[in-house]
Amino acid sequence: MKSVRKNKQKARQLVRNTQAEYRENTIYLQEKDRERLAEELHDNIISRLNLIRLNAHQKNRDELTSDLKNSMQLIREFTHNLTPPDLNDIELTDLMADYLEQVNVNIDVHFYEIKLNKINLNNSIKLNIFRILQELVNNTLKHAKASQIKVLLRISKHYLILIVEDNGIGFTTGNHSGIGLRSIHLRTKQINAFYKLKTKPKRGTKWIIFVNNQQ
Repeated sequence: MKSVRKNKQKARQLVRNTQAEYRENTIYLQEKDRERLAEELHDNIISRLNLIRLNAHQKNRDELTSDLKNSMQLIREFTHNLTPPDLNDIELTDLMADYLEQVNVNIDVHFYEIKLNKINLNNSIKLNIFRILQELVNNTLKHAKASQIKVLLRISKHYLILIVEDNGIGFTTGNHSGIGLRSIHLRTKQINAFYKLKTKPKRGTKWIIFVNNQQ
């Protein structure tokens, strides 16, 4: 009987530890999303509006109107990224293509998609793969000094593969734990995915995310 009680106590403690770890990871990912969105707000929208303010006296009304319309479009895109549309009503490829089209103004982006069948991905996979893409692209824009990003999404009946590759400066993985590696690890863990990172200094960076979509 003592052995049974001891095993039950161990089981309850394991559940509590797992729940605590899940809460901690969820909070971390939420903070990473807030950090990324704050940077996007500052770097893209506020800086653009400030530039309009500084140059207002040098431009005519039509030019200012055009600049403001472009800024309003950026704000609409920002709010779209803040709260993606109902995942039940949009394909992952469309969500990614829309996001990458916005990024394309800052860097040369090539997006390739291979969809072998009509596949209904669950929303957890959709959201986490989309957030992983945003994290990887954000890391590239901030750190890689790259001129090009290639994104490949391959979806088949059983598997999803996401490949994100840039031609930037690369890095030594052991020295760069703070550029979103933990976020990628936690998001892949949430959807039982695997990832592989290939990078070397001055040789670019390549991420491969592999998901069993029959979950």
